[in-house]
Amino acid sequence: MNQDNKFSDEFINAFVDDQLTPEEKSQVYANLSGNDALNRRICQVRKIHDLVQLAYKEPPMPAKNTASFVARRKYGLGLAAGLTLLIGGVFGWFLHQSSASHNVAMAQTTVDAQTPVKVLFHVSDGQTAHLKSVLDDVEDLMKYYQRTSQKARVEVITNGEGLSLLLAGVSPYRERIQKMQQEYHDLTFVACQNTIDRYQNELGLTAKLLPGVVVIDSGVAQIMRRQLQGWAYLQV
Repeated sequence: MNQDNKFSDEFINAFVDDQLTPEEKSQVYANLSGNDALNRRICQVRKIHDLVQLAYKEPPMPAKNTASFVARRKYGLGLAAGLTLLIGGVFGWFLHQSSASHNVAMAQTTVDAQTPVKVLFHVSDGQTAHLKSVLDDVEDLMKYYQRTSQKARVEVITNGEGLSLLLAGVSPYRERIQKMQQEYHDLTFVACQNTIDRYQNELGLTAKLLPGVVVIDSGVAQIMRRQLQGWAYLQV
């Protein structure tokens, strides 16, 4: 069975809206690596959601000239209607393409079960609640791979404010990260050297990293390299 069509449209929409349970999200993550059709499908749904949000944004209330506001509101409603029709066309095309992709994929050879799944998490937000959510997702995914006896490689790459996740004396989750490193040998935490340099040069602080963290030259360059190598890329 084609893994892209394993998930219904409702399930993919719930994934994009972050309405799935950790177990359900892990199922999607597990099928993303090397599955271009599923990656494209999720990207298309995200684009449609963005267009819907754009179409229904209220125009700002003007301080003066009510007549001008009424005219602009009518224009805004017209734009929303036009975008809604456009979205309907795009979604219809997308469903057609998904159906065609399914027919082609059914004729392809399935991937060897021993081929490792490769997933890259990109963290650039340093808010504590966000970092906890990232670690929850990563750990749920690793547990899923263990439970289903799948081979997997997972990298958590940090740059920008996300570097705080891996800074000794700064990270709120030092003990949890060390425990995850010990338990999941195919999980790697990665820090961007460019971000480390900025941290030290601009703030005058020494960027001491947690034990076991791998340093690479550039977070952006690493993301590009991993995508070329067939890794599933998730910006979280």
